[in-house]
Amino acid sequence: MTKLFINSTDPELAKRMKPEVYQKILEKREALKKMLAEKLANTDTITLEVGCGHGHFLTAYGEAFQDETCIGIDVNRGRIYKALRKADRAKLGNVWFYDCDSMEFLALLPKHVRIAKTWILYPDPWPKKRHFKNRIVQTDFLSQLADKAAEASQLFLRSDYEPYLEWTQELIDESNRWQLEEDVIWPEVAVTVFQELTKNKHYSLAAVLNPAK
Repeated sequence: MTKLFINSTDPELAKRMKPEVYQKILEKREALKKMLAEKLANTDTITLEVGCGHGHFLTAYGEAFQDETCIGIDVNRGRIYKALRKADRAKLGNVWFYDCDSMEFLALLPKHVRIAKTWILYPDPWPKKRHFKNRIVQTDFLSQLADKAAEASQLFLRSDYEPYLEWTQELIDESNRWQLEEDVIWPEVAVTVFQELTKNKHYSLAAVLNPAK
């Protein structure tokens, strides 16, 4: 269903779908577009977490940086439900969570809004080669993110699977839109569920939008 939602306007894909399913996808897409337009009407920049899980990190981050508008997205509705409850309990007015895919979010983000920071923490590594296409970080993702990025926008990634970090580094090196940053200080504001599961084993990288592009 995730891929169908991402490509909900793809005519070839639509031909293989039941009309009622396709209609629901379009309705969900339109509802999300309207919601983002309303929520971000008076907002110029946001901090984004892709694959926010249960919202541990972003809720703590939003509480520590209340001058930033923070949005977390995940394709798992159950996780989004728990994340929303966390933000509500913390009474945070600057942290929101949405059930959607990264590429869909970028496509529907209002044109006046720019992304200042993007966090990707412990993404699904998809270790088998035939599944690499399912990884969040792809050439198209980096390009679309750059199109929506603010000046000097930063991308942060942390994983317990070192080959994923190497994969991301290679794609960034091949891109003319991003460049790797050194000696970046991470705000250790919270321990995520996956961070606990890996006993805090991690590899981290940071990149900044290339000012020349």
